[in-house]
Amino acid sequence: MAFIQTDTFTLRGYECDAFGRMSIPALMNLMQESANRNAIDYGIGIADLAQKGFGWMLMRFCLRMHQYPRYSQTIQLMTYPTTVEKYFIHRDFRVVAEDGTLLADASSTWLVFSMEKRSMVALPDFIRSLSPPTNVDPLPTLPTKPDFQMAAFSPTDTKRVEVGWLSIDQNKHVNNVAYVQWLLEAVDADVLQTREIAEIDLVYRTESHWHDWLEIQSMDETDSSIRHRIVQTESGKDVILARSRWRES
Repeated sequence: MAFIQTDTFTLRGYECDAFGRMSIPALMNLMQESANRNAIDYGIGIADLAQKGFGWMLMRFCLRMHQYPRYSQTIQLMTYPTTVEKYFIHRDFRVVAEDGTLLADASSTWLVFSMEKRSMVALPDFIRSLSPPTNVDPLPTLPTKPDFQMAAFSPTDTKRVEVGWLSIDQNKHVNNVAYVQWLLEAVDADVLQTREIAEIDLVYRTESHWHDWLEIQSMDETDSSIRHRIVQTESGKDVILARSRWRES
């Protein structure tokens, strides 16, 4: 059986920024919540996987903001799996206003890891056998390695953070949205106050844990795009690579 998750939310003050726009981390948190509800219907929620010794890990995520929801606005968020492969499952998101206006959409790629070995495994049969909806128009599948992942990176700004307890999720690693908040907080103050994100494209490379020290790096790519990188201070491993595109707000 195929399931499409549809949730309705009315934006609260703490989900909005200083200008009353919904914040990117708040939206991503709601998307993650809806995705887990959808996964539960399919029998592949966080608890379902944990019972079998597995966990979910986000590998790719690309969010496009067409029009920002604002404080007290009611939105409808839909999510559903689109394609199931040997190692990856792809999931789309759509956010619309009450009148049907498309506010945002996102595509994502997820993998499963062994809780014991903390390493990627092929999708178990109980996941590979699920049936994605057929009455949807899926977004293009994200490339495993986008162009910015392979390009040279010379950071112009670096900040350090220590992973706190409240950034850890049920899979015992840093929640994917926490990284996004850290990399956005590192953006130049003038950009944050005069522009808004049009798109953010993320590659998650490895997990990090409580008390890890991370370096949040950024570099201007063009007048309207910024490259981001988060690195484990001790190991030097890339945790996340990203590109954000900005427009006048």
